[in-house]
Amino acid sequence: MRTTPDIDDDVLATAKEQSRRQSISAGKVISQLARQVLAGGAPARSTRAAPDVAGFRPTASRGTPVTNEMIDSLRDANGV
Repeated sequence: MRTTPDIDDDVLATAKEQSRRQSISAGKVISQLARQVLAGGAPARSTRAAPDVAGFRPTASRGTPVTNEMIDSLRDANGV
């Protein structure tokens, strides 16, 4: 069935990215996710895509952040 939904820009961008990765249409991605949530599947996660930074997707924190001082210390230790 064709319809014209009002989808937030960030949700549509995420659906298009998923569709590119899965080689299916964005409409199919949105339908699959809606079907899963409406059927009581996995809880809906935020569909907002994390922006790529310099070509890299940020990852979840795994502890202490790396500081410039840590990097400088490693450079000094390795003679760089």
